[in-house]
Parts: sequence; C-alpha cells; structure tokens
Amino acid sequence: MYDDILEVRHAVESLLYRYATCLDDGPLEHWAQCFTEEGQYRLLPRENFLSAFPVALMHCTSRSQLEERLATLRRAHATVPYACRHLYTNVQVAPERAGRASLRANYTVYHAVDEGEVELLSVGRLEARIRMEPAPLFERMDVIYETCRPSGLKVYPL
Repeated sequence: MYDDILEVRHAVESLLYRYATCLDDGPLEHWAQCFTEEGQYRLLPRENFLSAFPVALMHCTSRSQLEERLATLRRAHATVPYACRHLYTNVQVAPERAGRASLRANYTVYHAVDEGEVELLSVGRLEARIRMEPAPLFERMDVIYETCRPSGLKVYPL
C-alpha cells in the first residue's frame, strides 16, 4: 500500500497529528484508537529512558489499559482542566521491514490556565513504532520528557 518514503511519511505524520488533535481538542476517548490492541504507551523522564530504568509516570501495555486510564481521568474530572496545544518539530520517519515504520519527533505542549494566560506544560521528544497495515496505528509510543508539569495529582497523556 505504501510504495515510497513520501507515502509512509505522510501516513505517519497524519497519525501523529490525529493523536495530537485527540489530546488537544478531543474527544479524549479517541486518543486510545490511535494505538493497536497491544499498543504500549510510556510517559517517562529522559534520565530513566537513557539509563533503561523502567519507571514511568504513565505506563500502559494495551489499548484497553489506555481506555481504562482515560475512564479513570473522566471519573476524577469531567473534562481536561485546561486547553492544550501540541507542537512537533524535527519529525523523522523511517520505513522498516514487515510493514512497520519508526517515528521520532521533538514536542512542546502548552496549556491555557486562565483567560489569556499560557504556560509551558512539557518539552521533550517522542519515539514510536507504527504498524502501517491495514491502517497506521502506534504499536509503541515513548513520550520522553525533559520537563513536565502535571496538573495536580492527575497525569494526563502527552
């Protein structure tokens, strides 16, 4: 289905931007649909990632765990407590064998806390593996943060 690097790049970037749109504009429940059934998500500090220390702020090993995490957040708070905007730079996509691709990108997430007031929520990079067929979905997503300011005691996906 994907015959050249430009098609792979376009498909992977479209998945990344759909992922961000779900987190920024919702519905938040659609975020989990960006992952395969066995999709893994980790939100972890850069130091832990570089030293292969397996402790993460959020770690889900399946789409059902992602959905449960979202349901728990909904029960604790009816909506995301702020408006987010995800920005990506230096997006690198590489086709791999067996209908897979890898993604690496830097990110910045801002959030509005009050009228006209915007704060930096997180800066870092993400590394992901994507299954391309039948439609591109994340098999694994590591969000590796340099800085992160969680909202209270609740940790939202980035």
